[in-house]
Amino acid sequence: MPTPNAKQVFEILVREHSDRLMAFAYAVCRDRSAAEDVFQETLLRAWRGLDGYDSERPFGAWLRGIARNTAYELFRKNLRTVDDEVLNVIATQADRFDGSAGTEFRERMEILEQCIAALAGPYAETIDLTYRGGLSVERIAEQVSSTTEAVKKRLQRGRAMIAECLARKGLLT
Repeated sequence: MPTPNAKQVFEILVREHSDRLMAFAYAVCRDRSAAEDVFQETLLRAWRGLDGYDSERPFGAWLRGIARNTAYELFRKNLRTVDDEVLNVIATQADRFDGSAGTEFRERMEILEQCIAALAGPYAETIDLTYRGGLSVERIAEQVSSTTEAVKKRLQRGRAMIAECLARKGLLT
């Protein structure tokens, strides 16, 4: 168990990183309730695993790693698939903002939202049902009266369009 001094340091670091951690959890979950669950569980796991923290590594990146694993577990528990590529983009972008103000992170998330909003109807619907609605490909296919292959193709094309938009706006290289 961490020492009393470690508790104070932990509390200070959590206060410093809590906004970015919550933004990361929300970006991954796209659901406020799930993001809050991931946030709380991440802090609990971080506290329990504080003895294993490498102080040479940025604290925010360590927290996001825990949050990422926590989100994976939540999604698996709820039978929701998580696209590794999208999660990696979110994590990479979050790492870039580790030392920057939360405003910059919010601005970049706005650009991501704009790129998603610019998608054509079927792509936007499929992306929305997958990432915001948490539905499986099979469930989406049922809901939109389509085949699973068509839904997978729409997801693939929608992700490519989002990546292209983000690259045009300078968020992806």
